[in-house]
Amino acid sequence: MVESRCGILCSKCKIKKNGDCKGCSRIYKPFWGECPIKTCCESKDYHHCGVCKEFPCGLLRKFAHDKDQGDHGKRISQCKAWGKNR
Repeated sequence: MVESRCGILCSKCKIKKNGDCKGCSRIYKPFWGECPIKTCCESKDYHHCGVCKEFPCGLLRKFAHDKDQGDHGKRISQCKAWGKNR
């Protein structure tokens, strides 16, 4: 099941587990502010990055390897797996 636009597994997120978030694919505006990945996917009518022709783009790579919020590329691998299961 696809949980986010960028490949983050929302089911493993503390905020989601507390019931404070439904996941970016199920909300109009993220409580954390603007998300360029969510905006990009939705503007192309994609459910997640893994189905994009530009995958993995520079924007997704930047987020996946961000010093503070990155996950060392795990979200890229997750999007790739979701893309194979379309």
